[in-house]
Amino acid sequence: MKKSIFLSALASIGMLFMVSCNSKSQNEAVQETVTVSVDSVVANPEAYLNDTIVIEGVVSHLCAHGGKKAFILGSDENTMIRCDATPEMGGAFPAECVQKPMKVVGTVVESRLTEEDVQQFEAQHAEQVKMIAEQAGAEEAAAVEKAAEGCETERKAQGQGNIDTFAAQIADYRARIAERAEKEGKPYLSSYYIVANSYEILPE
Repeated sequence: MKKSIFLSALASIGMLFMVSCNSKSQNEAVQETVTVSVDSVVANPEAYLNDTIVIEGVVSHLCAHGGKKAFILGSDENTMIRCDATPEMGGAFPAECVQKPMKVVGTVVESRLTEEDVQQFEAQHAEQVKMIAEQAGAEEAAAVEKAAEGCETERKAQGQGNIDTFAAQIADYRARIAERAEKEGKPYLSSYYIVANSYEILPE
């Protein structure tokens, strides 16, 4: 009987130790997740690459295709970063977050655009124009052929806020890729965004 009580006591102590360790690990993880301004991430994204951070700011725009992308403003309307929704946080941001302050916890990731990607972009655009010409006529196809891809907010986030035609968009990509290859030896463009783990709409 005494042996049974002794073993039970040991088990209880072990469980308490495990809970204590787990709590400590969770607290350390919370402490390691730092709050960073949108301006800081936009100015020096490589410093935060693959880090899990917290950002706060007003949501200027929400992607019309299911709310999967939210754009959070920094100190002005031209400073912003894109946050992508994930299944872990519900798969989409709610429509009511637009023009509201929001806190996002997520990981900073990099996307690269190469000349091969630009060529694929052109081919897909040409295929889309061809399909529209067959289904809706030449006039509609001509309008789509001219228009820049992506919404105005996303173009602004990519540094193409003053570009409104597809041809100018492609030319800008190629010029910036060539410039970076010459200056840094990197034949691609980098864009940075946040893969969201969680979000919270804050009081105004």
